[in-house]
Amino acid sequence: MAESLMDSRPDSALSILNAVNVETLNGKKDKARYALLKSMALDKNYIDTTSFDVLQPAIDYFLKKGTADEKLKTYYYQGRIYQNRENNDSAMQSFMRGREYCGQASDTMTMANLLVAQGTILYTTYKFDDFIKVNLEAAELYRESGRPDYEILSIANVLDGSILNGDQNLADSIMSIAHSKVGSNPEYASSISPYVLLYAITFGNRDEIVDVLNYYNSSDTIDEMTKIDIAQAYSKIGDDYNAKRFIDLVDSSSNARHSLKYFAVMSDILEQNGNYAGALEAYRIFSTTVDSLHKNIFSHDLLFAQERHEIEKTNLLKLQKRDRYIWLSLCAAFALLIIAGYIYYRYRLSQAKNLLEEQENKRLQLEQENLKKENENLELRNHQAELEKKNLQQTNDKLELERHNAVLEKQKVKLECEHQSLAAENLRLKIEQLEDESASLKDILEKRKDLAKPIEDAIKIRIEMLNSLLAAQITDNSAYAKSYGDWRDKLIQDKDEFMNTTRLAFKASHPRFMEYLEEHGLTESEINYICLYAIGLRGKEAGEYMQLKRHYHISSDVRKKLGMSENQTNIGIYIRKLMNKL
Repeated sequence: MAESLMDSRPDSALSILNAVNVETLNGKKDKARYALLKSMALDKNYIDTTSFDVLQPAIDYFLKKGTADEKLKTYYYQGRIYQNRENNDSAMQSFMRGREYCGQASDTMTMANLLVAQGTILYTTYKFDDFIKVNLEAAELYRESGRPDYEILSIANVLDGSILNGDQNLADSIMSIAHSKVGSNPEYASSISPYVLLYAITFGNRDEIVDVLNYYNSSDTIDEMTKIDIAQAYSKIGDDYNAKRFIDLVDSSSNARHSLKYFAVMSDILEQNGNYAGALEAYRIFSTTVDSLHKNIFSHDLLFAQERHEIEKTNLLKLQKRDRYIWLSLCAAFALLIIAGYIYYRYRLSQAKNLLEEQENKRLQLEQENLKKENENLELRNHQAELEKKNLQQTNDKLELERHNAVLEKQKVKLECEHQSLAAENLRLKIEQLEDESASLKDILEKRKDLAKPIEDAIKIRIEMLNSLLAAQITDNSAYAKSYGDWRDKLIQDKDEFMNTTRLAFKASHPRFMEYLEEHGLTESEINYICLYAIGLRGKEAGEYMQLKRHYHISSDVRKKLGMSENQTNIGIYIRKLMNKL
């Protein structure tokens, strides 16, 4: 009954609750509910309590086990008690904890009341941006709850904050909304009118300020803070007389007479009226009061309450996350235990099944082994017949192989004879070549007495070496070729000397051949290179002997000058044929 009357008849709700004998309540939940309803009734009847005696059962129970709405209400009224104690630090902490449940709770009125209460603390610490934000949220919640009276009050707070922030764009928007609301509900005009004057003072011109002042001049009742605003307005338009008149009308016993705004406006008015001493004294009081307020604000943790709350929230989330991991780990371990038990059961069941299957398999295996033995005997007989057939085939293959080997042996003997015959022919040709070259060189010495001494010496040495090599070839005795080998080794060590002497010898023995090379534009080094092929070296041997990177380039140049294509026969064969032809 008390709960149903709480919004419409809070005084009756408080009377009903006072009549309840708390000792007859059973259980912590009932006592917590009573404590929360009693705190709500006291607050709605404007009875500001500074004790937690009434609310404590709700704090102890609902903050641990309550619903989102119960936790929201408990934190809100806990914060209100801290506010009554003027402990804004703790009050802000309670309000911020309560806001954590706004997303889950359904009590929009308590949400809005909590935001407004939080805004009053933000206002005292000059956090006007946050003050505006929470009052905008509260106005929306009051609108959803069908409470236009509270909604217009929150809109008035937003207007006040935007004026203090100097945000004319926001102030214009809120002023437009406020006029619309007052147009629908004229009885709420008094909630907005003080801020119309502040708006004109802050953003308006002289005519706009005069229009607002005319409204107040026709008003019968003006509160003390509005008198200060009127005095400030007159001061701004330069009406020093009326400014001084209205500032003097402020009741000396009221709180307005001791406010910062009073001393600030008073200092300006006294200065404009030429009372500089009074203006200085008013400014001194203003400055001292501001310093005192700032010191009081910064001596508390209120400025950092939100940051501290965020840190606590983060730590709490970490703990919850850790607990969730622990529970998940335990659940996973339990699930693994169940799975392991099931696997073991299936394992034992499969073992019994496997044992039966194993016995059945043994019986079948015995039958299969007997059948297998019979098959093996049959296969053995078939295998013996196959072996006999293979032996016969191998005998035939052996005879065929012996006949083939005999044919190969005969061919080998024939090839050996041909090889010996070719070797003899080669030896004969080589001997003839050596004899021809030696005779040719001797004939040159006899007929040409005008030979230069170096050429004559080179021909004599070459004749001597050719005779040594011919003796070795005829007798097949390497001892005769020793002097030739020494001469050859000596020339090999001096490559240029060897190649020059070879070229001179060929110039004497085959002059037409050498003239042919010179006619085709071959250089001396290219003719030396040709002579290596003429004495019987192959291309690879000539290259290794010369050890020149340009070996392949020289070969290509020689082919071009002699008119040989790259795909034509071996250059050594070509040179020797050409030499014999010329």
